[in-house]
Amino acid sequence: MCTLTYLPLENQQFIITTNRDESPDRGLVTFPVYRHIEGKNIIFPQDPKGGGSWVATSDNGISACLLNGAFEPHVPQPEYKISRGIILLEAIECIKPDEFFKNYNFEGVEPFTIVVFFHDPELTLLEFRWDGINKHLKEFDASKPHIWASAQLYTKQAIKNRQKWFGEWLSKNHNFSVKEIREFHKNAGSGDLSNDMIMDRGIVKTVSISHIYSKVGLIEIGHENILTHKYQELSLSQHVNQQFSHQVL
Repeated sequence: MCTLTYLPLENQQFIITTNRDESPDRGLVTFPVYRHIEGKNIIFPQDPKGGGSWVATSDNGISACLLNGAFEPHVPQPEYKISRGIILLEAIECIKPDEFFKNYNFEGVEPFTIVVFFHDPELTLLEFRWDGINKHLKEFDASKPHIWASAQLYTKQAIKNRQKWFGEWLSKNHNFSVKEIREFHKNAGSGDLSNDMIMDRGIVKTVSISHIYSKVGLIEIGHENILTHKYQELSLSQHVNQQFSHQVL
């Protein structure tokens, strides 16, 4: 839940890719996990401890990704009322994610950032940050590439370095593909193992890379466990604008 990139494609298609930096002692993730709620098929890798997820997609065209922290590092509290990974799944269940964020009571929830990608009816990128006190909602230009990084794990300089690496990658790659952006998420860096895209600080390290490729009529989701070198990929049919599918391919 710690570095996210977004690449726009033709016809409102897109690719999002995320590196998850977490304690390897947290346990093995279950993938794929399906949830069918109110006519929507939702698919995601499931965290074994909290039961939620850091990235998910659904056949009504909504995808979302969770990052640890809001704007500044925070001191974790011993008890929170709900896992942030559960909140991500609740957000993706809503046809209007912006309304979910505006109306939800986040008091007692650890600070986080969620970026949601949905059609309303045009493709919309919505960033929501909860800093522990206030809500912050921001819309991004869906026609341009973007990168986010965890404010909890990375200093402002480390985040700027990621933006620099991404900018350099964009200058050399003009025809975006899943293969190429996954290579960026694996190999970008300066040789600093604590802050490279594949990071390792001992108790916290990059444990997986996931991507969502939203095509016309189809969504592809891939998940690679870095620790076990296991890669899985599958697809589901997509029907945006509230036209739901009940068939998972």
